[in-house]
Amino acid sequence: MESKWCLLALSGIVSAAGLTGCSSMAPMQPQDPDRMVSVAPMECSTFATRVATHAQHQQKVTASPQVAAAADEGAAGADADEESGEAEPAPRADLPLFSTAPVGQPYPSGWHPWRINRNKTPTRYGLVAQQDQVVMHAQADASASGLYVPLTARDAGMLRWAWRTRDVIRTADNTLGSREDAPLRVFVAFDGDKGNLSLKDQLMYEMARLTTGREMPYATLMYIWAGRRPAGSILPNPHTDRVRMIVADSGLAHTGEWRCHERDLRADYRKAFGQEPGRVIAVGIMTDTDNTRTRAESWYGDILLD
Repeated sequence: MESKWCLLALSGIVSAAGLTGCSSMAPMQPQDPDRMVSVAPMECSTFATRVATHAQHQQKVTASPQVAAAADEGAAGADADEESGEAEPAPRADLPLFSTAPVGQPYPSGWHPWRINRNKTPTRYGLVAQQDQVVMHAQADASASGLYVPLTARDAGMLRWAWRTRDVIRTADNTLGSREDAPLRVFVAFDGDKGNLSLKDQLMYEMARLTTGREMPYATLMYIWAGRRPAGSILPNPHTDRVRMIVADSGLAHTGEWRCHERDLRADYRKAFGQEPGRVIAVGIMTDTDNTRTRAESWYGDILLD
């Protein structure tokens, strides 16, 4: 299960949700205050210090001959998997940083692309230098795709990240399937006992597996930059209740600025799903504008998972 995961925004889960009657097209309603979390961005200088410490630790670990040999073997296997499209890459113990990767590459070693639907135009990703820092640049033009890292299962801890967007999608509404887009998303996928799911959810998961050829995670928590909903909102996915979205930033007030966030995954999962989280099995990002047919340009800084 740890390596056989797929973000629940994939076309297979969307199709399955429709067939099982799970999709929703309800109009926007006032946000329930009980479905809110407190959102207060962390100081980006504090985040930068944590990144520097983490990078030093990663460098020491990867410098050992045993780890380097294992990384080379894993990279070769991942390349073969991506070319064949038949297998999932092996899970990793670490989450590779963007800031230590070479400029000009589409993504760091250890990150992998995924497509929502082969008929959809993919978002363009690439590592660029910005303000003396290597970051992930995302450009979406009526497109949708993402990057992810499968991880060895670990307990839910703290998630920290930095992001910036030039564009807010004003016509997006993340509670409506026809307008569910965001210039920035950070995903966390969780394992769990699917035997505890409702019959409807189990049917949806099975249909998604048949459609995509992959197992779906038990639950996915995503942090987004929304166009309309206020920061702190917990939003249901319009296709499945196994995905919850938390609005970390919203609107135009901070476009063009780097925003740094720190979230307690266990606390957010409890608030979003009403139960204790399973183990974390993957992290991903996505910039998408396929539903609103708009454009967005955004940047992702490093993502830390403690």
